[in-house]
Amino acid sequence: MVSGRIPEELVDDVQNRSDIVEVITDYVRLEHKGRNYIGLCPFHQEKTPSFTVTSERQMFYCFGCSTGGNVFRFIMLKENLSFPESVRYLAERVGVHIPDTDSRADERLDPTFEINALARDFYRRALAEEDSGRTARMYLEQRGIPLDVQDQFQIGYAPSGWEALSGFMRRKGLTDVELVRAGIAVKSERGGVYDRFRNRIIFPVWDVRGRVVGFGGRVLDDSLPKYLNSPETPVFQKGKYLYGLHLAKQGIREEGRVVIVEGYLDVIAAHQYGVCNVVAALGTSLTRDQGRLLMRHTMDVLVAFDADPAGIKATIRSLDILQDLGCRVGVVSVPEGQDPDQFLREQGLDGWKHLVDIATPLLEYKLHHVLAEMPSDAPQHRLNIVQQIVPNIRAMNSEVDREISILKVSAILGLNPQTVKAEIGRFGAGGPEKWPNSDKIAKKLHNIVTNKPHARQQAELGLLRMVIENPEYLEAVRPELGERFFVNNGYQHILDAFQCRVSNGDCKPAFLANDLNDDDQHLLGAVMAGELPEGDREVLLKDYMRTIKLSDKRQQKRDLLADLDAAERAGDLKRATELMIVINNLMKTP
Repeated sequence: MVSGRIPEELVDDVQNRSDIVEVITDYVRLEHKGRNYIGLCPFHQEKTPSFTVTSERQMFYCFGCSTGGNVFRFIMLKENLSFPESVRYLAERVGVHIPDTDSRADERLDPTFEINALARDFYRRALAEEDSGRTARMYLEQRGIPLDVQDQFQIGYAPSGWEALSGFMRRKGLTDVELVRAGIAVKSERGGVYDRFRNRIIFPVWDVRGRVVGFGGRVLDDSLPKYLNSPETPVFQKGKYLYGLHLAKQGIREEGRVVIVEGYLDVIAAHQYGVCNVVAALGTSLTRDQGRLLMRHTMDVLVAFDADPAGIKATIRSLDILQDLGCRVGVVSVPEGQDPDQFLREQGLDGWKHLVDIATPLLEYKLHHVLAEMPSDAPQHRLNIVQQIVPNIRAMNSEVDREISILKVSAILGLNPQTVKAEIGRFGAGGPEKWPNSDKIAKKLHNIVTNKPHARQQAELGLLRMVIENPEYLEAVRPELGERFFVNNGYQHILDAFQCRVSNGDCKPAFLANDLNDDDQHLLGAVMAGELPEGDREVLLKDYMRTIKLSDKRQQKRDLLADLDAAERAGDLKRATELMIVINNLMKTP
């Protein structure tokens, strides 16, 4: 519902500037299909796309879980915001200034964002200072990171003093409690606080909108720990962010795939050499949340972790997670003893492109390393190897890919293909696994009725759709059906709001949605998502009205017959006779 806190003309301005396809593309990987865009629904788990975005109507709807609405509704659901908060969120995105209408700040704008921004600026200035930042600048120069790249990644330096940043923040009016809460200071045993990052190169970590949510700090010498990251804060959970994603989004879309590396410097080197589809996991291996984050932009993922034992284990864990989520995955094998940063600086862009082009498919990579750890000469070893790779074969979407993989594994291990198939069957107790059907999942979770709508339901839906698209049809509908004729209460709510919009403002569906509650917005999304039958629109409108009138007549007859039965059972002959006359007259009317 529209809040009085924000003038309606500003709400409309923000909505007009916020193309729903562009906004949703930040969260969901969409593919253009005909007049619409489709993708995997961000509101329920599915592997077959049922989520539809209509650019023409500026609406979205999921046929699986029945979630729908306009661009504000999408942001409300994804960011857990109220309506006014979603308007302000999108206003910031499109550059529309919305003045505060009361003395309270936006309740959703956590002060940690502002504190992080202040800390980032402090670290940047410290790097540029003549004396204190000299060693840090020399380190970055030795690593081959020029000033323009330092600026692009907002690299800074944390001075060695125990309270360099804390003192600066106190002078800005911030309390020690706020600094600890933001993760940039640590509470001491004596009750005070000291800086978390000292004498370290600082790498800000951003969310997908480019806001600083945390920091990573690297030592300038051989002291430990080599890297220190922000703790969990109100705005930062390490397993939910990917370093550099806000800079890589466009590159990922252009390339159609993403490469995941381990470290900050790997990402920086990649972008420096023009490889702009690279991000880093903020830990030893990828998490499911990070995998889902990537799936908003692509389903094709390559992993390029270090080739040491820890890196190999992290790679296999990440590959399994990504495949389980439904991604197409492979491995970029950087030579042992090197990381992507070193490889790019030695072999350049052409060398990197070659590595990516010869990326190893998941099954081959995993099988190679399992065999290295466990020779296949003993029967028990071969059984253990098969059991480790069976989940990956079962997770393949294509029956052809499964068959090829079974033959490959059988040949390498010296087994009969039927033996491998039997093991797959035992693992799943029922043969090769099929991808979950999104509609079945959604119907189970949301108790969706699967029966086909009868004629009245189809007529109501079609008539409402036609009236919304052609407001002039109201003049034909009112004399025939009156003001309130929908059996579906949600349709009636939508029509009531629409009639107010017709007389007072813009009645396009995306704007109409602002006047509806949550359930009715979802219903409006469903109404606008389908397509009307082909044919003459005026004839179709008359057919819908005729169907509704006939349905009303049948219902009236059922009610009268029920009353007649009650009168006869009660022995009320006078009442029964009167009802018979009414029923006969009703049957005579067309």
